[in-house]
Amino acid sequence: MHIRTLVISTLAMLPLAAFAESDSPWLPIPGQASLSLNHTEQSGNNAYIGSTLLPISAITGGGASKYRRSTTSLRVDYGISDALALDATLGYGKVRIGAADNDSGQTDSSLGLRWRVLDEYENPAVPTLTLRGAAIIKGSYNGARLASLGKGANGFEAAVVLGKQLTPGFALWAEVGAQNRSNSVPSAVFFELGARYRFAPKWSASLGYSEKKFHGNLDIGGPGFSPARFQQVREERGVVKLGLGWAIAGNQGIALNLAKTTSGRNTVKDDQVTGLSYTYAF
Repeated sequence: MHIRTLVISTLAMLPLAAFAESDSPWLPIPGQASLSLNHTEQSGNNAYIGSTLLPISAITGGGASKYRRSTTSLRVDYGISDALALDATLGYGKVRIGAADNDSGQTDSSLGLRWRVLDEYENPAVPTLTLRGAAIIKGSYNGARLASLGKGANGFEAAVVLGKQLTPGFALWAEVGAQNRSNSVPSAVFFELGARYRFAPKWSASLGYSEKKFHGNLDIGGPGFSPARFQQVREERGVVKLGLGWAIAGNQGIALNLAKTTSGRNTVKDDQVTGLSYTYAF
């Protein structure tokens, strides 16, 4: 039990490449809580209109040449029991698109419950398998605009997360899930694949790839589209991620995360995403 606790604590302090739907299959130990403060800066000079990549300047009629977004969020995790954990996330964001549009406000919040079904530390022949369900609570922004911070609708998310510690320093994980929201927002599916390697006692590097797709057939600028229907478009994003984690102490960790949009539809092509996160467990 001591070895298992040590491994789980180390995993918690060496965060995954933390963007969007990334969740860990490894739960906090019972009675342990952790706070993660994250700040992300995103920017891009181009956006996908339908599947066509166009400069921001062309889309805004010269009103802006770059899209910028800043997001700060706080996530709390708590181990209820050996197989159950709660998580909650809230945040604040700002989008700046020059003279074209700007917005700021509280981003969508989530309240989730994770249930570990399989535990690799009890049965080494299987991976760790965790199920997660979460409520999505819409933020204080307007979703029907170019500078929207999100879909502007309440909803629910369900996901399956797998992970395996193959060696003391190398781990793999995968997540697949779906979201359903109100206000005619299309349902969405997402997945993430990742690997992490601990190359020194307190240092690790991670590499990941994720995709998220909102169903439907409405494109920006296409038949039936109007600015009031921004929330209903068929949005798709593929993102590659790179992370570097440092375990400052037994209960603290810092992670630097970099990401870039590799494919998309009706979304901004982020040329650069930089995130910094700090985690404290107690």
